[in-house]
Amino acid sequence: MKKLFIISLTIFILSSCTDHKEKGSQYFDSGNYKKALFHFEEVLSLNPRNEMMLYNAARCYEEMGHYEKAIEKYDKSIYNKKDMVIAYLGRGRSYFKSGNYKSAVIDFDNSLYYDNENEDALYYGALSFMKDSVYDKSQKAFTTLLELNPNHYKARYNRGVLYAIQANILFALSDFNNLIRNKKLLKQSYHSRGTIYQHMDNFGGAIHDFTKAINLGLKNETILQKRAECYLSIKLNNKACEDYLALAKFNQQKAENYLLKYCEAYTM
Repeated sequence: MKKLFIISLTIFILSSCTDHKEKGSQYFDSGNYKKALFHFEEVLSLNPRNEMMLYNAARCYEEMGHYEKAIEKYDKSIYNKKDMVIAYLGRGRSYFKSGNYKSAVIDFDNSLYYDNENEDALYYGALSFMKDSVYDKSQKAFTTLLELNPNHYKARYNRGVLYAIQANILFALSDFNNLIRNKKLLKQSYHSRGTIYQHMDNFGGAIHDFTKAINLGLKNETILQKRAECYLSIKLNNKACEDYLALAKFNQQKAENYLLKYCEAYTM
């Protein structure tokens, strides 16, 4: 009788865990992280050492922006399974999102220890180095990733930005040209290449690229101001004033100041 009770209880617990896992996964996939967390925590109340449920709970906290709680759950997940690459990646992302780039790098390195070609670890590790101004290591990580996967366009774009920061103009242009040629991350790439052209006093090229980016939907205070400056540099003041008028949507005071300075014929 006692044995039958134990078997029945075990079946009930397994069935309950399965039900909560499925519901938690469904809620997570639909973006309802709070409800997903509830179901994952229910499984953990029955099996607190379940590394996948600890990981799933951590993912919920991460998606909700509760990075400290996410890190705590990732810690427990890793404690129960030392080689759990996805948990190192998750904890690294949480450190990254909370601005702790040095700790993020350590976790991405841990991921690479167990999977030395993990693209997410290389990418986020490179971003972490970049945010922490460790440019040589960032460049190396981006390049390693692009050797593994030449079509990792986010890595190529960010390496281009990194080259631009370091004033390696030809290398930066090469990456942005590659993206534009392959029609990837177009509005960002046109904006970044346009910024380089502006600094090179290639105002016509800059205007062309800024206009492309704006037409693709990247219309904001920064790009309008940059294009207006280029127009002024080649004496197309009317075009500059049109951009300053459009700038008012984003920053009215700044627009009024520019209009007063350069555009006497224009009024708000």
